[in-house]
Amino acid sequence: MLNWFAIYVNVKHEKKVVQKLHNLQINAYAPMVKKLQQWSDRKKWVEFPMLSGYVFVNINLSEKEKVLQCPGVFSYIKFNGIEAKIRDTEIDILRSIELSGYDVTQDLVDYKLLDKVEITQGALKGLMGTIIQLQNTNYVQIQLESLHQSISVKLPSHILKKRNLLSL
Repeated sequence: MLNWFAIYVNVKHEKKVVQKLHNLQINAYAPMVKKLQQWSDRKKWVEFPMLSGYVFVNINLSEKEKVLQCPGVFSYIKFNGIEAKIRDTEIDILRSIELSGYDVTQDLVDYKLLDKVEITQGALKGLMGTIIQLQNTNYVQIQLESLHQSISVKLPSHILKKRNLLSL
């Protein structure tokens, strides 16, 4: 049976590790986001890993050692000594974030720190989040439970709806 696992890899080598794992016939995934980079003479859209140093592999238990032998792979992410299995739904969430391309830098008005919000439009519709930062820009935080990681996604305020504790 195939399971998703998260592995630690060399930072800034996520795409290369995914390619090497594909060459070994291993299904690997590193979610990417596009950001506009500005140099003194030009601007260019560049892809960056959404989770720096992380790659996800969908493998049988018998393929675990094969993954570790791939150049650039350090180890499996473990909690209490056990490799963390990632749910398919969490990989789907990462893919939705990647496909939606949300990275809007406008401020979210009328929200406070720790407000619970629901995304009402787009590929992430129905997901719940928490406002975790109110500085230059605001973020909606999506908690990936089995990874014990948070992903901050910049979203336009018009696609968010406040949720009160009674409706959660």
